[in-house]
Amino acid sequence: MKKGIAFFLLVSLFDIYCNVSQELVLAPDVEYLQNDGTPPDRVSLKQGWTEDVQNKFWFTSQGSQIRPYSWFTWLEQADNSSFFRNTEYMEEIGYLPMKISKGNPSGLPIGFPMTRSKSAEDSFMGFTCAACHTNQLDFDGTSYLIDGAPSLSNFVMFFDEVVEALNATHSDEDKFNRFALKVLGQKYSAKTALQLKSDLLETAIIADQRQGVNALPSEYPADFTSFGRLDAFGNIHNAGTAFALGDLTNKNTPTAPVSYPFLWGTHQSDIVQWNASAPNTPVVGPMVRNVGEVVGVFGGLKIKEANWLKQLFGIKHSYSSTVDFYGLGALEGYVKILTSPRWEETKLPVIDETLREKGLIIFEKHCLSCHEVIPHDKEGDHYKSKKTSLIEVGTDPMMAWSISNHKAKTLILEHSKADIVIGDHFGPTTRALDIPLNGVGLVLKNPTKALEAGIISAEVKIVKMQSWKDHLKDHADALDTLLVEQVVTSMSNSLDSSGKNLAGLVYNPTT
Repeated sequence: MKKGIAFFLLVSLFDIYCNVSQELVLAPDVEYLQNDGTPPDRVSLKQGWTEDVQNKFWFTSQGSQIRPYSWFTWLEQADNSSFFRNTEYMEEIGYLPMKISKGNPSGLPIGFPMTRSKSAEDSFMGFTCAACHTNQLDFDGTSYLIDGAPSLSNFVMFFDEVVEALNATHSDEDKFNRFALKVLGQKYSAKTALQLKSDLLETAIIADQRQGVNALPSEYPADFTSFGRLDAFGNIHNAGTAFALGDLTNKNTPTAPVSYPFLWGTHQSDIVQWNASAPNTPVVGPMVRNVGEVVGVFGGLKIKEANWLKQLFGIKHSYSSTVDFYGLGALEGYVKILTSPRWEETKLPVIDETLREKGLIIFEKHCLSCHEVIPHDKEGDHYKSKKTSLIEVGTDPMMAWSISNHKAKTLILEHSKADIVIGDHFGPTTRALDIPLNGVGLVLKNPTKALEAGIISAEVKIVKMQSWKDHLKDHADALDTLLVEQVVTSMSNSLDSSGKNLAGLVYNPTT
């Protein structure tokens, strides 16, 4: 019955999907500038993407909002007058500058998109998947761009230097005047400049707070979290416990950095994350994990007490964020058709077959039990991942340990259900991860939008429209029972007296 309901919901959303755009839609008044510096020419390998899809993956916003786009465009480095977006400077931090394009009006690095907005003035810059999952391999004068590869960027360095640049811009009168003239343009006046300076100070204070919440203790080396690794879960924990709940002391130190994973094969696995913690249930499951990821990279999650009117109807809390569900749906869809890079597509040296055979013997003896070899033409097939205990592997256990053992106060969430509509009630404290997971309940509070986004992610692989029903039925059959219960319960709770919600979907509990 539950799977039938799920299929009904998905098919009902088909008409809604047709009105949702996957295009790189930017504000109509966007100004296309010149690059500050010269991005390198790169060779892209054949990984299943057209040039159009590749550009969309690089610059489709997922709703992350780090700074207003115009601010980041004209922000100078802290100790000189060069722009922060300067090509060489971005490369030093490990990001990959790109030339001006349809989705990249200021010539920012891969993964630094402009959010969708009605005007350029209201648009933000924030990370998207590509910032952490794209890399470049240089050999013999050629730069190969590897889509979906683990980034070697240094997020902590990037954010520290952004904070330093914001503070310097606020305190240095000449630097601020140059910034204000560029950002405000024809709207520049003494009054607007004063307001901009006030806004800049407020932003700098918030950035300082985030920097402080996620700072490492002084006994840790300065490069503990450095190029190519980040404690993403630690940042997600604090985004929920400290920032979403509004208590900066309600935090845990992110001391478990790990490398970024590659993306090809992501959607085929039954679970994801290094510690096998995230179920990868089709359609909505990826949306849940992706919303959690956005929360960790400036997704603006806020959990507050609901107003008195909502509380009369039993709604205790109000959830909000800047997450772009449709952008996430499109990005997930692009990853589904991404394939691994092929050595043969490059001009790298020919593989020494003698050494390869010796390496294969070692791999089969020591590695194959955990790392299955999937033929290139089978990369789209679903598979069950192999889970190995940390004791057996012998790698750093801190990432898995912190997820299980970091605790936080529940504050206003105490006595509410951990999964919003089902599950145990929160006590005064809980596992830190449970707070952002509760916040990811935005998916359940917006089931129609989440399912629309899930359909968008499915559409990328569909060529013929008549395949829709069969494709959606396949996804509905794979839906986890608990997830269906959550979506259905949430939708039934949002119905009006006529039995319909805002999308016009009917829920009949006797079906």
